[in-house]
Amino acid sequence: MGCVSGGDGYPAVMGSDLDGRFRPDAEVAGHLLALVFGHQYAELGRELSSLMAPPDTAPGRGSCYGGVLSWLTGAIADVAVARLGHATNGGSFVLEVRTAAGGSVDARQLPPRQARVGRAVLALLDGDPDAARVQLGAADREPDAEVRVTTLIEALTWLNALLDAPTPALPDPPPE
Repeated sequence: MGCVSGGDGYPAVMGSDLDGRFRPDAEVAGHLLALVFGHQYAELGRELSSLMAPPDTAPGRGSCYGGVLSWLTGAIADVAVARLGHATNGGSFVLEVRTAAGGSVDARQLPPRQARVGRAVLALLDGDPDAARVQLGAADREPDAEVRVTTLIEALTWLNALLDAPTPALPDPPPE
């Protein structure tokens, strides 16, 4: 499975819709998500290794890292809206981060390199794709392979958890 990204790798309006722009990235993201869902971690590790080529390398499979991350982030925002509905009357979404012990951490206090997915998702939910592109662009240019893989795993884990979370009946979509 391979990717080729166009332009800066990020569309003007991000989201998980498959109107053709995201197809290769969506296929790779979907494959990775299926591996997470199926607990196939050895295969996931091999697939992630092929995506972790540092930025500015020759085009190839690793060149789709930014597009895959962008697609996953857009899908997280889409699923959040599908599950929770849109923020209304000037409201906004809040990202609550918990430690393994259950303590709460102020998401604004997280180091930027460790909070790119969350900040990008919140920007999308707030209708600010430019701010999301800034976060995702920084992730795509990240030279540290460990930070790159952690960022992608964070997005995969978050999307998998959202898709698997029990929720009451989905809200009716608001009129457009």
